[in-house]
Amino acid sequence: MDPYQISLIISFALAIAELMTLSFLLLGFSIGMLAVSGVQFLFNGYSLNRDLMVFALVSMISFWVFRKLFKKTSDLKVLAEDDINQY
Repeated sequence: MDPYQISLIISFALAIAELMTLSFLLLGFSIGMLAVSGVQFLFNGYSLNRDLMVFALVSMISFWVFRKLFKKTSDLKVLAEDDINQY
């Protein structure tokens, strides 16, 4: 089994685990591992340093994008008047 196939299987496993948790954390990891699989397929092999860098960068970027994209509407509410419980 080639390294890109193993990475692809791990990516699908993370995506399935994300369906069970709904936290959007594992989805970023899944996309990062999918990018690693693509890089391994293009460059025909496994390199630990390259794969870790690709995984870390793509995971951080996708996590940041998902946090911006799926922000809760309750996080965006601003009180129009002063709250009596504020000190």
